[in-house]
Order: sequence, then structure tokens, then C-alpha cells
Amino acid sequence: MENKEFYIRNLPHIQPLGGIFFVTWNLKGAITKERFLELHNEYKQKLNKAITEEDQRNAGKIYFKDYDNELHVSPGKHFLKDDRLAKIVANTLHFWDNKRIELISYCIMSNHVHIVLRIYEKDENGKELYLQDIIESIKKYSARACNAILNRTGKTFWKDESYDRVVRDREELFRIIAYILDNPIMAGLCKNRKDWKWSYIKEEYNEFM
Repeated sequence: MENKEFYIRNLPHIQPLGGIFFVTWNLKGAITKERFLELHNEYKQKLNKAITEEDQRNAGKIYFKDYDNELHVSPGKHFLKDDRLAKIVANTLHFWDNKRIELISYCIMSNHVHIVLRIYEKDENGKELYLQDIIESIKKYSARACNAILNRTGKTFWKDESYDRVVRDREELFRIIAYILDNPIMAGLCKNRKDWKWSYIKEEYNEFM
């Protein structure tokens, strides 16, 4: 049986049942292939030099920040500037809320999405739930709906792999939510968190604002 709690593609993925996760994914073509390979090779070089687990985590953090910064300035695809498409993504994110996930916070940018969510351990039929399956469902449905509007049915909308990180404690959750809500500010798109139309935080977590 496939082990969905841990798997490796370009990045390692640890996805324990019932965990809280920070997940990021972007449009296919948001970053050029050449620039992606540059960033990924830099990450692999840092990993090869890593001695401790802390070194490995730091390499991952640096890679993520460099990648996210690149998304802010990339001249690639920016389909989610279209409010119709951003709304589809937002509605899709909310679909499983209070059913299979607790949707804590998200930010939809022009070419990528940041989200924090808690996965329920089991669905309504008692089947175990995995982050990989939830994210694939969100990406598949939203891609189909967005492509229909863009008249590009059958073409790849999202980059295949996502970045995910287990949120280990409340302090880390605070930092990640702050990072998500500040993303449009860091990109120079607005001055205040509440000014960005496609940001969300669940009411129970308003203390993090």
C-alpha cells in the first residue's frame, strides 16, 4: 500500500493524519523552467552540504522563500489576476471546510496560492484522509473550471507538485498565518492585510490578525 504519510518527489513530503499544514502551489508556467532549475539546483547543493536535520530544514526554508520571491516578480503566467478565476479557487478551497478539513487561512495571488488547513483524520464514511488527496481534489476541480473560462480545456493549469510543511506548534502557526496575510504587502500590491480581496482567515483565528 502506498505510504501517503511520507513520500518524495522533487521535495520531501511529510503528511501525518490529522495534521495542520502550510501548503503552497503555483500555476504551470508561473516560473520559467530555467529559473526553476536554478532554484532547485541551489536547494540540492545546500542539502548536499547539510550535516544536521536543522541544516536540512533551513535549506528548505531558504528554497521556499527564494521560490516565493521569484513568483512575485516572474513575468510568467498570472491567470489569477482575473477575479473570476480567483473566485473559483476561493470557492474550491471552501468546499471541504467543516467536512474534511478546517480551512484556517489562505491567500490567492496572481500566480500562486498559500493555504493553512487542518485535515480531519477520517471522512464521513470513516475513510482516512490525507493531505495529498485533498490538495489534488482542489487543484483538479479548480483547474477544470478555470480552464473552461479561459477556453484552454485539457491544458495543464497548476504545476504538478506542491510545497507542504507540517505546522508543529501554535507559535509556528502564528508566523505562517502572518506570512500568508502579508504576502500581497510583500509583493507591493497593497499596504494593509485587509485590503487584499483574496485573503481569508477563519473567525476563530482572528487573534492572529
